[in-house]
Order: sequence, then structure tokens, then C-alpha cells
Amino acid sequence: MGKRLLAVSDIHGCFDEFEALLELSNYDPSKDRLILLGDYVDRGPKSKEVLYKIKSLVEKEHAVALKGNHDQMFCDWLNDSELYHDIYMQNGGKETIRSFLSGEEMEPEAAPERLAANILANHAEMIGFLQGLPYYHEEEEYIFVHAGINPLLDDWKETGARDFLWIREGFLDQKLSIPQTVIHGHTPAVLLHGSSDVYFGDHKICVDGACAYGYQLNMLEINNEAFHVYHVGKNSGA
Repeated sequence: MGKRLLAVSDIHGCFDEFEALLELSNYDPSKDRLILLGDYVDRGPKSKEVLYKIKSLVEKEHAVALKGNHDQMFCDWLNDSELYHDIYMQNGGKETIRSFLSGEEMEPEAAPERLAANILANHAEMIGFLQGLPYYHEEEEYIFVHAGINPLLDDWKETGARDFLWIREGFLDQKLSIPQTVIHGHTPAVLLHGSSDVYFGDHKICVDGACAYGYQLNMLEINNEAFHVYHVGKNSGA
């Protein structure tokens, strides 16, 4: 029997729910391969805790962690806080910054450059880890990615970085010509089928349960080609 594949997407700072989901699924790194589809930060309250947990899972338990668009936005803000500050604040960045800094450091008059420099100075190794995350992971029958792929390309691996992180239209509304099933997040499943449960489409499976919006955090289990879904409600721990 091969390892279970366990896919989770769009944790968005929901650390407690993520911990509860790992417990609910009886996650065992010796028997399972955990694949995380990006968007670890923003909107939820514990982005720092999520990032350090994921770094540990990758380095100690051989989990796979992919980059999401919010992870890239955080890195962009850290690299040029003046340029990206307004748009990052509009997309949940304040909660991420707050998770890294104390209340005194988050004073309203604090310059974005000072906030970013503080985080970079104290968490350089973590930020390097986040910046270096890959865009996709491939198994024999499945492609794991944050947002999707460009289905119009002869080789989906040539999909541009922006599409791997951001694509919706052009992927969700296109039929795929590849044999693998694409497992992704980024677009809340509730927008695809009116439910926050995992969405099973035509060679596409969306795992994003919109936990940071008050819905749930999902995990897709693939075990010998059979699917099972676990979920934890926002702030419920169950």
C-alpha cells in the first residue's frame, strides 16, 4: 500500500484549525505525504505560527509546501514595503504583520519600511524559506498547484508564475487535455458549487474551504485512488 496523499490549501493564518485538521486525519509522516498548496498567510490571526509549522513539516517530515499568491504578496511587501503597502493591507496583510510584531511595534505611525525591516531582521531564514517555495508538485496521476495551470500550453509546466499563483478564468472554465487531475486552491469552493466542501470537477479538484472567511479548512485524502475529505470548521477545532 502506498502512502496517503493529504492536500491542504489556503490556511491563511488559521493555525489552530490546521493543527486540529492534522489530528483529525491521524496524520503520520511515516505513512503519509502532506502536500500544502499555498496561502499560509494573511487574514487569519496566526500567520507566523503557520509558517513556522510548515517549515518544520517540510524540513523534518518531508512534507511538500507550494507557494500561493498571498505568500508572494508578503514577500513582495517585505522586499519593497513602500510600493506594495497599500495593496497588501487591502488583502489581509495587517494580520500577518501583527502576528510577527508586538503591539508597540505595530503603532499606527510606524513606517512600513521599519515594520518590514524588523521582520526581515528577526525571521530571515523563514522568509528565505517562503521565497524559495516551488509553484507545483507532480505525482503520477495528480498535479498539485495553488491556483491552476494554463491549459492552452502544450506543456503545462511552462505556465507562468503569475498563473500558477493567480489564475481563475482561463483555467476553471477550460477543459483540460492532460491525463492528470489538477488539485488546487485559491478559489473558494463555495464560489464553485455553493458549498465550502471540497469541489470535485472534471479533472479539477478545489480544496479551498475559505476558512479565513469563516467557513472551514479542508483536507483531501487520496488513498489508492480513493478520495476522502476531512474538514474543521473555523474556530471550532472539530
